[in-house]
Amino acid sequence: MKLTDKRYNNQVFKNTSFCNGGIAVWWTKKRFDGCQFLNCDFNDVVIRGCLFKDCIFKSGKMQHTLLGCRTLVMLRKSVYIGCTFERVKLRNLGIADFIGCTFIDCDFNTAFIAASFSKCKFIGKVHGCVFCGPKYDSYYYGDKLSYWVSSKGRLNDVDFSKAILTDVDFRGGIDLSKVQMLQTTTQRM
Repeated sequence: MKLTDKRYNNQVFKNTSFCNGGIAVWWTKKRFDGCQFLNCDFNDVVIRGCLFKDCIFKSGKMQHTLLGCRTLVMLRKSVYIGCTFERVKLRNLGIADFIGCTFIDCDFNTAFIAASFSKCKFIGKVHGCVFCGPKYDSYYYGDKLSYWVSSKGRLNDVDFSKAILTDVDFRGGIDLSKVQMLQTTTQRM
């Protein structure tokens, strides 16, 4: 399915394929408010400068999707506000800000180099990922402009208290004082 409009409100996309047979599909400056993406295929979609507000992504294919991207002519990152991601494979978050989002049983297995999270909740398994902070300098960015445009792995008011973290690493100066980890309890006898 090709999206030709710039704005989508309260639409439900169910079992929809947005891919174009292996050819990249560019979503640029689109806005989605209250949309639901249920079991959709986003493979080969490149999202740049888009805003997703109060959207639901459930059981879809996003492992070959770039959720935030820039070009030389457009230095805008994508922003996700109040969105829910449930049982979705996420591999390439790119330059994106997630604000007030909830991630439920998502399959990450990636490094979050340029993605930032503020007031987000992670629920269920979080496995095989690296959160890279502002001091992380990686060969990942061939050009320093991409790194400069990003929020550099900010974790602000992030809640991992309902998550099971396995093989997860925090690198590059991430301030964990603003992160809620698992609560530990002690029993008294």
